[in-house]
Amino acid sequence: MLKKISILIAMMNFLLNNAIAESKYEIVINVGNEIITNFDIQKETRYLLALNPSLNNLSIKQIKEISKNSLIREKIKENELIKYYKINYENPELAKFTMGIYSKLNIRNESEFKSYLSEFDLDIKEVIKKIAIERTWNRLIVEKFNNLISVDELKIKEGLENNQDKLQTQTSFLISEILFQSNNDGDYQKIYNNIIKTIEESSFKSAASIYSISDSSTNGGEIGWVNKNEISNSIYDALSKLDVGEFTKPIKIVSGFLIIYLNDLKQKEQEINLEEELKKIIVAEKNRQLNEYSIIYFKKIEKQILINEK
Repeated sequence: MLKKISILIAMMNFLLNNAIAESKYEIVINVGNEIITNFDIQKETRYLLALNPSLNNLSIKQIKEISKNSLIREKIKENELIKYYKINYENPELAKFTMGIYSKLNIRNESEFKSYLSEFDLDIKEVIKKIAIERTWNRLIVEKFNNLISVDELKIKEGLENNQDKLQTQTSFLISEILFQSNNDGDYQKIYNNIIKTIEESSFKSAASIYSISDSSTNGGEIGWVNKNEISNSIYDALSKLDVGEFTKPIKIVSGFLIIYLNDLKQKEQEINLEEELKKIIVAEKNRQLNEYSIIYFKKIEKQILINEK
């Protein structure tokens, strides 16, 4: 609770001292037929600051740019989704997904979360709307690409059985990520240098918020706890060489280049249920592939939409 209060005070001081609010209504960006105004960017800024306190380390210009890009991504997704579905923003089932958001802020329940949001002049309905878009987007990706997902369940099972003794000690990693793309070697080096500079001058979370194209950028790149068996061998090999507080060099994956930060790790002895472990690994691998398809598909439709900044 004390941590939550200190975050709140810091954010509100940030907003007041830097005076980011503007009084004149202006259209800032056209995304296809949709518009984004300066007031929309202000609200998105408050939303991102509320959910990602590390943004307080950035300049006003950087935060506005992050807010603008966040809204552009949201508009692009909405424009694509309405071709296939009617998004139900009022679905009462969506409220339960807010728990994952406020628990990361050490907020105990929905009532406290509503109070917290009100300090940023936000309503929980605005959070739920964003959840509705993301969950509907995930549905679209599953329906479009699920038949392309390939998981060698037999190979995974054989690997588990061959290493059964080693699995008695379960290793888990608390990780964050930055996923970026580049058009050429020069572009790659420029982006990578900027990422490193931001990490050194601010934090990994700040760099993720600015440069990551993954949806996790909204949360400063935070992924959460993952078990050794839920990640690829290449990622595990890179992680196993890190101490807590360090990050990997860029790892080439289908959707770009991945940098992983090790927040914490833990090991514990436990009896492994091979069937349950197999199910978890299969789900993790399917989600990994779907996430890559999601990024690739988004970049494809982004190129088809006219984005005009005023």
